[in-house]
Amino acid sequence: MKKQKLFFHFLTISVIAVIFAACSGSGKDGNNKTSNDSLDSVKTAVDSIKKAEAIVPKLLVIQGTNVNLRVAPNLNAVRIRQFQTGDTCEVIEKGNKETVNDVTDYWYKVKRKNKEGWLFGAFTSLKKPAESGKKGK
Repeated sequence: MKKQKLFFHFLTISVIAVIFAACSGSGKDGNNKTSNDSLDSVKTAVDSIKKAEAIVPKLLVIQGTNVNLRVAPNLNAVRIRQFQTGDTCEVIEKGNKETVNDVTDYWYKVKRKNKEGWLFGAFTSLKKPAESGKKGK
């Protein structure tokens, strides 16, 4: 987890440096860069951030009591266990969007303590690892 945080911080600083260089308006030869070059640099930086976010696992923080972890992403699937408010799970996959009891959200395949299963997202709060507490895993 520390390596992932270090990598993410390094990547963030690198992206900021690229954006700063792109916005400075001059290259090594002293010529002004065109606005297209600056926009391309910003787009590249945004793409880098998106790739970094895909690498760093995210956590679902449980926001309800007796939230069911299931073997498949549907209410009829066998329940593996239940979670309580504040429990955290690592997100493995984002599933399909579904409406359950008039609430629309995604199903998430998650992992906690070597158990994998599916949670309905309406009872969770998706967070990056640095934003969540130490509870879980």
